[in-house]
Amino acid sequence: MKIRFDFSLLLLLMLVLSSCEDIFEPSGIETRVYGRMYDSQNELPLTNHKLRIGEYNLTPGFGSAPNIDFIQYVDSSTTDSAGFFDFAFTTSGQGDRYQLEVDFDYDNYFGLTDDNVFGLLNQELSTELDTLGVDNEINYEVLFFFPVNLKFTLDSDVQFLPIRIREPFSRVVDNLTETGVGISRIYHIDKNLSWQIELTRTTSDGQAQHVIFDMPATNSTDLAEFEFYINDSDFIDY
Repeated sequence: MKIRFDFSLLLLLMLVLSSCEDIFEPSGIETRVYGRMYDSQNELPLTNHKLRIGEYNLTPGFGSAPNIDFIQYVDSSTTDSAGFFDFAFTTSGQGDRYQLEVDFDYDNYFGLTDDNVFGLLNQELSTELDTLGVDNEINYEVLFFFPVNLKFTLDSDVQFLPIRIREPFSRVVDNLTETGVGISRIYHIDKNLSWQIELTRTTSDGQAQHVIFDMPATNSTDLAEFEFYINDSDFIDY
C-alpha cells in the first residue's frame, strides 16, 4: 500500500509540474493585421494614429487565472489619411499571447490636451489575436469628441463653495471656487447629442443641491461657446 501511495504522489507531482510548464509560440510566425479606424457618425477617419503589437507571456499563477507578463512591442504602425492600417509582425519565440493595442492617452480622453479626443464604440483598446499566421481584419468604430468653451459666472450671493461641475463626457473633477468673476472651462462632447451640465454643492447642514442646464447638440466640429450666470437661488435640493 505504501509503495502504491508513494507512486500516486509521484504521479500527482508530475501532473502538477507539467501543468506549470511554460509554452511559447514558435519564433518566425508572420501575421498580418489590417483594418480601419473610422467615425461613421461624423464621417471622419482617425488619421496618423499609432497601433502596436504587444507580446506577452502567460505563466501559471497561484489562482485560477495565469500571470500575464509583458515582453515587448514587436511591431507598430500608424493609420493613413483615410484611417486605414495594414502591417505584419513576426513572433519572437518569447511569448504566447499577442495583442493589437491602440495607442491611447487618457489626458486626451479627458480633454486635457489639444490632440484628438475620441472613444471606441465596438472594440477594447487591446484585442487579443487568437489565430497567428493568418490575416486578421480588425475595424474600429471611433467616436470623436469636439470642444466646447463654457464660461461660468457665480453671482456674489452664491454660498457653500466650491461648486462642482459635472458633465457627461468626462470624469475630470472640476470646481468653481470664486464668485463675481467669469471662469472658463473647455470640455469635449459628442456634437450630435443633447447633453447636460450639472453644478452641485453641499450646504452647511449637509443638504445636496444642484443646478441643471439642458444643452443642445452643437452639430459643429468647431469650438462652441456657452455662458452661464448662476444665482444662489438657482440651486435646489435633491
